[in-house]
This record gives sequence, C-alpha cells and structure tokens, in this order.
Amino acid sequence: MKKENYISIETFCKRHGVGESFVYSMYEYEILQVENKPDKRMLHVEELPLLEKMVRLHNELDINPEGIQAIHHLLGQVENLQEEVAALKRKLDVLK
Repeated sequence: MKKENYISIETFCKRHGVGESFVYSMYEYEILQVENKPDKRMLHVEELPLLEKMVRLHNELDINPEGIQAIHHLLGQVENLQEEVAALKRKLDVLK
C-alpha cells in the first residue's frame, strides 16, 4: 500500500516565511489542493514544488494572487503546447 506524505500548512508557512492566507488564496484560485485531515489542513508533498514557485513569484516579483493564477494558467497552456509539438514531431519522424 502506498504511503501518502503530507505537510501541514502551518509548517510550510513557518519554513517559507509566508502567511497561511497566501496558501489559502492559492487554494481558492485552484492552483493547489488542500487536504482536510482530522486535526489540521495539510498539503500533499507533490504540491510543494508548485507552491514554492508561487511563493517565489509572490515574494521576489511582488505578484498578487490574481497575477499568480494568470501565470499558472499560461504556464499550463505552454506546457500543453510543448507536449503537442513533441507529439507532432514524433508523428513526422514515423512518416519519414
């Protein structure tokens, strides 16, 4: 059985110097998922790289949550387009 790893939002915020409200705003803008555990709200460890990236955008570039949501959406579109281009290149290689 696969063990699921979580970190509390409180722990993440203390270690990264951000308020819990920032994490909850990322949840409200559907950038990340928050798990409700019996004793506290938790983040899945797989969400951490994305959340750390969003914290850097917020802290280093002073981008607000709405801007972060737009950037997240655009980065997703770029990733999808890159995957589509790679798939088309593979199809071309097969036809050659």
